[in-house]
Amino acid sequence: AIVGEIFTRYCAGESLKAIAEGLTQRKIENTPGKTDWNKARIKRILENSRYTGEDDYPALIPKEQFVTANLMKDTANMNKITVDPEIKLFKEYMVCAGCGSPLKRRVDSRFAESVSWKCEKCGWSVKLEDDALKARVTRLMNSLIDNPQLVEMEQSPQEVYSLEGKRLLNEFHRAIDNRASEEELLQMVLQIMAEKYTALADTPAITTRLAADFTKAQPQCTFQKEIFLRTVRHIRLSADGKIALELQNGKIIEEGSEGA
Repeated sequence: AIVGEIFTRYCAGESLKAIAEGLTQRKIENTPGKTDWNKARIKRILENSRYTGEDDYPALIPKEQFVTANLMKDTANMNKITVDPEIKLFKEYMVCAGCGSPLKRRVDSRFAESVSWKCEKCGWSVKLEDDALKARVTRLMNSLIDNPQLVEMEQSPQEVYSLEGKRLLNEFHRAIDNRASEEELLQMVLQIMAEKYTALADTPAITTRLAADFTKAQPQCTFQKEIFLRTVRHIRLSADGKIALELQNGKIIEEGSEGA
């Protein structure tokens, strides 16, 4: 009965995980005394042709149902898009240009343009295929290699925060939302300013190192991980689809800007 239920539920569109969780919650035994089900166990049952009556085993399901379940499973596997190492790296670096929140990568194989990036905080989503993303990041990196002076900060530098400074700033905003006392907020402001001062003091040395890195580098035909890791803090994507690189000194290099 359980084998038949598994095939019926899978053919009806339930996932391996959902079927396994349901059987576990009902404490259905898969071996004497064991009621823990997982996706791998469900998958093995779906792939076991002996349930159709092969090799003189009793037939528990119709052969047509076995074929249907496995065609669905094979199709689901074909629709999974393999994420290459560069895109896995980019997932750690992609942030919203508006709010700075990490972006979520979404894949929907029903569409020709299957990959999109979403800012859950701002509510926008941009379609951007992996190859196009890599090519545009590589183009921005090449603009810096061709013109290392782009790393220099402007006369009135933008806000510069270390990772610790950003953490403190996020805590400050949460404290405001939670109606913290004025004394608590003042202490947090002092901590943020001290951390920001440290970050600003480090900026000239970081800028010098970045300029040296780009001066020594050769133009890239394909994405090069090593110099990216040494120089880039974030990849910024805006709601209109424009990409920018935020360097480790806080300088932002946008598509379409002079020299980029």
